[in-house]
Amino acid sequence: MRAAFLDRDGVINEDRDDYVKNVQELKIYPHVPGAIRCLNEAGYAVVVVSNQQGVAKGVLSENDLQMIEDEIKRHVEAAGGRIAAFYYCKHLASDNCVCRKPKPGMLFRAADDLGIDLKQSVMIGDTERDVQAGQSAGCRTVLLLTGKLTKEDLKALACKPDDVASDLREAAERLCVTNPQDSSSTF
Repeated sequence: MRAAFLDRDGVINEDRDDYVKNVQELKIYPHVPGAIRCLNEAGYAVVVVSNQQGVAKGVLSENDLQMIEDEIKRHVEAAGGRIAAFYYCKHLASDNCVCRKPKPGMLFRAADDLGIDLKQSVMIGDTERDVQAGQSAGCRTVLLLTGKLTKEDLKALACKPDDVASDLREAAERLCVTNPQDSSSTF
């Protein structure tokens, strides 16, 4: 099985400097449910991999994190899509854990749990950390410009993505036209 690993904040929903702490603060991009459905139809299991240190900091409860996840699933399922699983790193950045992106721990765990072929998969995120995690796991990478990075910022990145897209819809459209049987396909 191949997967489209998606970061959450800045990819599925608007990012906030003070964390998305509850469902009321969650603003899902309107194009996301349809983009996830497109990825599913193209044979990708969609897996969310997200750093959520707000839990360790005490600004986000486990219950609120679950409610946010449930709300995202509800929107995606209403559009005919499906998210196979959510994986979170709830540690502080200073904990130096193996799961916090840019380390690939969440992707490796998902691959083991779900039987995902990482070489056939793609990591889609809005930060250089996401690109680094995807590359370390052996995935293709797509950087979205829906977060804090701009096209101008790309020049300064030490870790270059395989592709850049304006948003998840554009990335999904490119992936959906790629032949699923051709592992050498590029964007």
